[in-house]
Amino acid sequence: MNSAAIRFMLFVLISLWCAQAAIPANDGLRSLGVDLDRIFSDRAIARAQVGVVVYSLNRSEVLYEKNASRLFIPASCNKVITSAAALARLGPEYRFETRLVTDGPVEDGELKKNLIVVGSGDPANSARFYAGDSFAVFKKWAAALKEMEIRRISGGILGYDGAFPPPKLGSGWEWEDLAYPYAAPVTALQFNDNMIELRITPGDPQGTPASVNTFPLAGYLKVHNMIVTGPPRSRTEIRLEPRRGATEVVAARGTIPLKNAVVSQNVAARRPVAYYLAALKWVLAQEGIDVEDCETTEAKSYPATSTQLLRHKSPPLSEILKPLLKDSLNLYAETLTRTLGLVVKGEGSFAKGKEVVEETLDQMGIKKEDYRYADGSGLSRLNLQSPESLVRVLRFMYRHRSYSHFYDALPVAGVDGTLAGRMKGSKAAGNVRAKTGTISGVSAICGYVASAEREMLAFAIILNNYTGSRAAAETVQDRAMERLVNFSRK
Repeated sequence: MNSAAIRFMLFVLISLWCAQAAIPANDGLRSLGVDLDRIFSDRAIARAQVGVVVYSLNRSEVLYEKNASRLFIPASCNKVITSAAALARLGPEYRFETRLVTDGPVEDGELKKNLIVVGSGDPANSARFYAGDSFAVFKKWAAALKEMEIRRISGGILGYDGAFPPPKLGSGWEWEDLAYPYAAPVTALQFNDNMIELRITPGDPQGTPASVNTFPLAGYLKVHNMIVTGPPRSRTEIRLEPRRGATEVVAARGTIPLKNAVVSQNVAARRPVAYYLAALKWVLAQEGIDVEDCETTEAKSYPATSTQLLRHKSPPLSEILKPLLKDSLNLYAETLTRTLGLVVKGEGSFAKGKEVVEETLDQMGIKKEDYRYADGSGLSRLNLQSPESLVRVLRFMYRHRSYSHFYDALPVAGVDGTLAGRMKGSKAAGNVRAKTGTISGVSAICGYVASAEREMLAFAIILNNYTGSRAAAETVQDRAMERLVNFSRK
C-alpha cells in the first residue's frame, strides 16, 4: 500500500471516529425533541393551542420550540414580567413607605386634630409578614404614639389613597371574580391583603341557617347569609356576590353539611381604605388610645404643612416577591405595576406603570407588537404573551444582578407555593423553579430547570383553550419538565 492510500485510510478512520463522537450529543438532543413531541401530542390536550420554548442558558441555544412566537393568554405567568421589571427598575432593596402625619398640635396627651395615614401601596401590612398577626403594624404604631404621650385623638382618622389613582381594578377583570380576594381593588393603603375571611359553621339540625363570623376584624363586613345546613357528608358549596352600597356588604349563598368542620371562605374588601381605617381605629382603642369620637374618612388631600409623627417602611422588595410569586398574589403584582409608575414616572397609575414595563421589555429585546400587557397579575384575558417572550425575560433575569432574588422567589416543585403538590417524588422535585398560570381554559408554566448534566435551561409551556381537567393539563406539563430534568447530551 502506497503512502497516498495510507493517508486516505487514516482520513477515513479519523472521520469515522469524529462522526461517532458526535452521535451521542446529536442523539441526546434529537431524543429530547422526539420525546417532547410525543408528550405534547397527548390526547388530553389534543384540541388545545400549545406553545413551548426550551432554551439552554449555558450554551445560548434553543433546544426545542413549538409555536414559539405565537401569542397566548399567559394567566399568572404575567407576574414573571411584572416581577422582573420591578427588580430591574426598583431593585431588591426597595421598600414601601407609609407615613402618619397630623394637621394639629399635641397638648396634654391629646392630638387636637386629625391623624392622617399617607400610603404608597405597602402590601406587606399582612399576617404573612408578621407571624400570623394581621394587626402587628398597627400595634407598633399605637406603641409609638403612646411613646409620644398621645392618649386621645379628638379629630378624625383619615386615610390618603392618592398615590394610586383610579381605576382600582384591572382591565378585562370579570364581574364574577370581584367578590373574591384574587380580584381585590388595588389601593395605596392595604390591610390584610385587602381580604376578609368568612368562617362558616353549620347549624343544627339540617335545614337551619349556618352561622358566619368575619375575621380578622369582627363585624366590619355585613353578610347577607343565605347558607343553609345540608345533609351529612354532602358537598360544601359557597357562592359569593358583592353588593354595592355605602357599607361593605356581601351575599353568601350555598350549603354546608351537618356536623361539618368550620369552612373558611375569603372575600375581597371592596372598600379597602375604609377597611384599613376601621382596623387601625380598632387597634388604637385596644391599645389604650381614646378614639371613641373619631370618624374614619378617606381623605382627598391633606395639608402640605402637616407634621410627621412617624414613618413606617415595609420589608424589602426581595421578600415581598416571595409570596407574590410562590402564592401567586394578584394584589401584590398589581401594586408593583402602579409602584413602577409612581417611582419612575411620578404617577401611580396602571397606565404609567405599563409604560415602565414596556420600556423594560424593550431593553430585553421584546417589542410592543410582540405582546399585550393588560394588567400586572395575569387575571385579565386581554393579556397576550408568546413562549418566546417569556423565555427572553427569564434569560434577561438569569444574567441580571438580582437573579438570585428572582430565582429564590419562584415556587419550587414538590416543595412550596403553587408547585407544592406537583412532581413530588420525581427528579424534578426540588429542581424545577417556575411560575404557574391558571384560569379557565388556560394552563401555563415558565421558569428554570437543571438538566442531568446540570445544564441550566429556561422554559415556557402555555396551553390555551383546553377543555379537559386542570389536572390533565398539568400532568402533561409535569411530564415535560421531568424529561428536561433527565436531559443529557451524552
